[in-house]
Order: sequence, then structure tokens, then C-alpha cells
Amino acid sequence: MTYLHLSPLRLHHAVVFASLFLVLLQNSFSQTDKPDGTELLRDPRFTQGITQGYANHLKPAERAECLARWTAIGITNAQWAFWEISEQLYFAQNPATPLIPKPGSFQWSTTNQAKQCLIENGAVHFLFDTSKEWREGGNLNLPDKSGQRPKYGDPNTTWPHFLIGQHLTGNNQATALIPEADKLLFNKYDQLRLRIDIKLNQLQKSSPWDHRAEYGAKNHAIFYLAFIIMPKTASRMSDAGKFYMLVPAIYSEGDDKHVPGSTPWLGLDQFGDGVYFSDSQPKLKTGNWTPYDIDVKQVIREGLTAAAQRAQTTGLKRTYNTDDYFIAGLLIGWEVWGGFATDIEFKNLTFRGLK
Repeated sequence: MTYLHLSPLRLHHAVVFASLFLVLLQNSFSQTDKPDGTELLRDPRFTQGITQGYANHLKPAERAECLARWTAIGITNAQWAFWEISEQLYFAQNPATPLIPKPGSFQWSTTNQAKQCLIENGAVHFLFDTSKEWREGGNLNLPDKSGQRPKYGDPNTTWPHFLIGQHLTGNNQATALIPEADKLLFNKYDQLRLRIDIKLNQLQKSSPWDHRAEYGAKNHAIFYLAFIIMPKTASRMSDAGKFYMLVPAIYSEGDDKHVPGSTPWLGLDQFGDGVYFSDSQPKLKTGNWTPYDIDVKQVIREGLTAAAQRAQTTGLKRTYNTDDYFIAGLLIGWEVWGGFATDIEFKNLTFRGLK
């Protein structure tokens, strides 16, 4: 990695100036019509980096300190945020991160290097070893082997998450009011297509600790893309009624292999929101770049159809129509139950609306 040989003050000014130029350039190509459609993501090449998100257990003071520190070194207009559920693998806990070697290049790491996010030329690289997490990736709300209680324990979010995300409503604050004009309604475009290339380098068990009794399932790791849809009547991302439409790139119990039959799946998360796992896309194989061209409207139709069928068979008097929702956000990353060492890269991300 090549570093700029500048004084800290000049480096900061150079990074900020270049970042401002890049965001102006990026914004000039965002949400604009092109021959191949309208780009719906802000900064799909991550030129402005990623900021501290809200979906975590950090205390308000910790989050504020982290945001202030990251802002001071040049992350001032990030359109992406980290979604982290952790006990001892938060980027915020490492005062030496992130590094910005040059404009558009970012390096986040925990102090023990167990979790890293590296961005270079629009490509993202995740390294994540949950055996270095609290209870080696087990229930984050329980005491460790010595009986010590967790600092951030929460009964609703008990397994490690490492994702990045973006609200498609123009604001990544969960409580911000969503203007009606910013809602991406299902039929605004004839097609909604997300394209991305993903390469899995490693997915291996890194801890023998079996947490099956805690989770009611075998230890496993899932890397996915999730489209968050919300009721058309919702006014904030924090409102109830979300439905997560997931495209798993791999659902594995180790040995770099996808578990056949693990998808499709329909259920509720711990907050009562709907979750659908599609089986419509290829699964990752170690060492190979896998291109994805996702028909987002079709994935959403699949999920809502599955929910409607479930409602009918269980006697629930509820309908699930595409016209009742808008597409509110995108998440990309890991959810892990147990200790796994993972290494994954993705690039060429784009999410376009076509008429």
C-alpha cells in the first residue's frame, strides 16, 4: 500500500479537498438518467468511505466520539454506514482506525485485526473472524466462560453482524422524516436491477465451541444482500412493518460450502419484521468471482407471494401487495452464529432503475 508522504496537516487538507471533488463528481452521476438506467445508490464506488452507523449497541457517547474522530480525519460526507452488532469487535473501539492512505482508499480494523474493511478503487474487502468475538461468536448477551457479563448485551440482537448499508431515502438517520418524493415505489421503474461481483476467499470454522443450544440451529455464517421494503405509509426508517428481502450469496456451516436446501426461507426476525431468503441467485465458490444480476422486483414478488401463501394457510387475514410498499434500503454483509474465519471481496456495485 502506497502512502502519501505529507505532513499530517497537509495530508488532512489533501484528503478533504480530494474528497469534496470526488463527492461532487459522484453526485453529478447519481440519480440521473443514463442509457442503461438511473443509478439509485449514492456513491456506489464508496469514494466517500463509510461512516459509523446506528444499528449497533454502542453507547451514545461512544458513537459521538467515533463520529467526531472519523470526521476529523476526512470522512465527512459518507453515503454508506456500518451495521455492526458486536461486543468486542467494533471499529469504534480502535482509535487508530480508519486510515486514509489516499483519496478513495480506506482501511478500518479492530485492534486485534479480527475484523477489517478495506476499500480500494471501488472494491470492498471484508475480513471477519468471529472466534475473536465475545464467547467466540456465541450469544452476545450471555456471560463468557469466566462468568463475566457483556458490556453491550442486548436480548434482541445476540449474534455478530458485520454489514454496510444505505437508506435509499437520501438520509441514513433512522428517525429522519422521509419525504414522499424520496420513496422508491415498486412501480416507479419497469425494472430494478442490482449488479455486483463477489469473490469468497475463505469461510472456515475457527472455533470448536458449539452454540447450537443457544441459537436453536447449527453454527453457520450467511453473506447476503438485503433489500429493505417498508409500508408505503411509513414516515421514518425506524417505523414498524419492515420486510427484509434477502439474497444469500452463501449460507455455510464451514468448509467454504453452501448448505443445500437452506433457502428459500420465510420467517420473522426478533423484532417481528418479515424476512425472506430467496433461492434465485448463484452461490459462491471459493476463489472465483461470481457475477450477480438481481431482478430486485422479482425477489420482492417472491417474498410477498410466500408471505401471502403463509397467511392463507395459517388463517391470517392479511394481504401482501407490491403497491403497498416502497424499497427503503440496501444491506450487504455477514450475519454469523459461532466462530468462523471469513474473507470476502465485492466490486462493480450498481443498482439501477430502468424504464
